Amino acid sequence: MEVCQSLTNVANDSCPAIDQLQQKLTLLRQSNNPIQHFEDHENEIHSLFVQAEREILAEELQKLDTNEASIEVNGVVHHQALRSYQTYQSAAGPVRVLRSLYRNAGDKCIAPLELKAGVVEGYWLPKAAKQAAWMVAQLPPADVKSLLDLIGNMSPSTSSLARLPKKLNEQWEQRLDPFETLLAENLTVPPNAVTVAASLDGVMLPMKDGKRQEKREKIVADGKRPRGPAGCQEASCGTLSFYDDQGDRLSTIRMGRMPESKKATLKKSLSNLLDKVLQQKPNLTLVKVADGARDNWTYFTKELPEGGEIVDYYHAAEHLKKAFDLAYGEIARSPKRSSAPTDIS
Repeated sequence: MEVCQSLTNVANDSCPAIDQLQQKLTLLRQSNNPIQHFEDHENEIHSLFVQAEREILAEELQKLDTNEASIEVNGVVHHQALRSYQTYQSAAGPVRVLRSLYRNAGDKCIAPLELKAGVVEGYWLPKAAKQAAWMVAQLPPADVKSLLDLIGNMSPSTSSLARLPKKLNEQWEQRLDPFETLLAENLTVPPNAVTVAASLDGVMLPMKDGKRQEKREKIVADGKRPRGPAGCQEASCGTLSFYDDQGDRLSTIRMGRMPESKKATLKKSLSNLLDKVLQQKPNLTLVKVADGARDNWTYFTKELPEGGEIVDYYHAAEHLKKAFDLAYGEIARSPKRSSAPTDIS
């Protein structure tokens, strides 16, 4: 019964889910009947645990609320404008609490509870925001929604998941320089690194408002041959990779930006980060890796310190394949060697 006792110690009588969970565990221990459908059993136990977690979080979150006629924030007096219930998304699911809103003349309302708890965009508790942001960086919002529903903890809407990275991006862009400076200052180069490789590339992304079909139809109507993906723009990506003296990769720092002319912001970020790396370990050998795009090498030559230059294998092989296809035909095969000995007399 240690599990039941420990749960009882962290919650009071205002958490009925704790009582339900304790009763369920007690019945399970007293029963000798085997479980028929274990998945249903797993879901039931998990549901009770996350419900208990939500109730405990709501109780602790409520303690952060302020219910005064007026408060002072950064030397400015704010007066209570409204007191109402609000639902926040935790990593265990929605929690609903009573909170106060305060306003000073001309400014939007603030919620002391949200400021103290670090609520993101008025909805996400910090852990939930971190998890959701990571997921939508890997998968489309609709797929993240399906994954979260399967896990059975939080279940935000697809639209909420889609808005989160956009809102985070607004905050990031407003504070880009100090944020990147902070990240660079906390960078640690692997102690056994002897080489750092800087790489720059781009990838064509279909834009939501790219009008792909209209652009293709116009190209055809103008008598031109369609080339490349219509309605797309080039997003940029860059890396700094560290290698040991055996050529084994130790770690990689990855950066990415949405489409921007000449990859200007990404190039600046990559240059600043490389400066910090070389300040920390000046004896690193620098290698620059990219495809054959002229803009990449203009940047590498003019903006970065001297170093080895490498055209990446896959792009080089791709161009060689096209050249061989033109010379010998796409279905050409190398001649088979005869098994008979060659007469060299």
